[in-house]
Amino acid sequence: MKLICISIIAVLMALQLTSCADPKTLEKIGMITTVGYDKLDEGIHTTMLILETDPKSMESTNVISTDGLTSKGARIKANQKSPKKLMSGQLRVALYSKEVAEDGLINLADTLSRDHSISDLTYLAVVDGKASDVLGRKYEQFSDPGQYVFKEIEQNIKGETIPSPTLHEMLHDYYSVGVDPILPLIKMENDIISIAGMALLKNDKMVGTITPTQAFYVKLVNDHYEAGNFEMILRNGENASLMKGQDSSSQVAIALDTIKSKSKIQLADQEKNEFDLKISMNARLQEINRTIDLTNPKNLKLLDEKISESMKKEIEELIKSCQSVDSDVFGFGEVYRSSVTHSDLTRKKWHSMYKDMKVNVGVDFTIVRTGVVE
Repeated sequence: MKLICISIIAVLMALQLTSCADPKTLEKIGMITTVGYDKLDEGIHTTMLILETDPKSMESTNVISTDGLTSKGARIKANQKSPKKLMSGQLRVALYSKEVAEDGLINLADTLSRDHSISDLTYLAVVDGKASDVLGRKYEQFSDPGQYVFKEIEQNIKGETIPSPTLHEMLHDYYSVGVDPILPLIKMENDIISIAGMALLKNDKMVGTITPTQAFYVKLVNDHYEAGNFEMILRNGENASLMKGQDSSSQVAIALDTIKSKSKIQLADQEKNEFDLKISMNARLQEINRTIDLTNPKNLKLLDEKISESMKKEIEELIKSCQSVDSDVFGFGEVYRSSVTHSDLTRKKWHSMYKDMKVNVGVDFTIVRTGVVE
């Protein structure tokens, strides 16, 4: 009986102590889900999307915009405009205008990483224009632009269309010697938000862009595919033509899915700064827009060769394009640093070497089975 009384008293004391704490209920806090940064002459313009938790509200989010010399200063001013205390624990996407990205975004990204409440899986992206234009307007198609951007990036990552652009990955690439970050490029046209490509960074500054097609090849080099899909165009060719009797410039469009790939980069010659890039890949031919007899093994073999040649050429051109803007999003510098003992490689040293780097690309592609033929 004495034990029961002691237990009851302990529970009552615990409840009393709990009631003294400051409860962070949904009615008292404003959850920031998306933040956008735009450049000012002095300071930064910050746009925040706040999740609306009031069931009586007609809007799913509220927008608060403020100016500050720092992002934290803008956050303080935003709190002065909000009836609820603003919290960052639900932040999912951070958007940076093209001007901010070109000026350097490491300070803004590093600030997010220092906030223990913000997940390192938060997506980062560059806006072709102003972030406030994307987050601050009303859309007929969707009520929450932040959630729309988040889901758009997420499904393209899961669909293996673009490389993953999390806060953790961006900071890892920035602080690692021999590799540069790459982020999605968001564009708004006719009230439609889409991924227009990828932004190439040198250190933390945007120096160029690539198309969504080229983003496929970046992932092909850097990572491996497990179930990706892709569309490409092949030329008929002269000596070995897919379509007999057709002009050599005639084009064949094909769609591939269930893509599986592996890639390996090796330093071939330290003195010449030469690398070997080998990619092995297989996929299902889902669709082809020309009448080609795919039951003939010779045609399938020829198709394999043409796809391999086309991908090899595209990758070589992409590497040269990245070299021209001095952005090593492939991580060749990391391979060099890990291969050369006591290389003492620095960012400055690698970027001076990178522009003259030579890469021998090899692609081995195989069609594992055919699908729908149009």
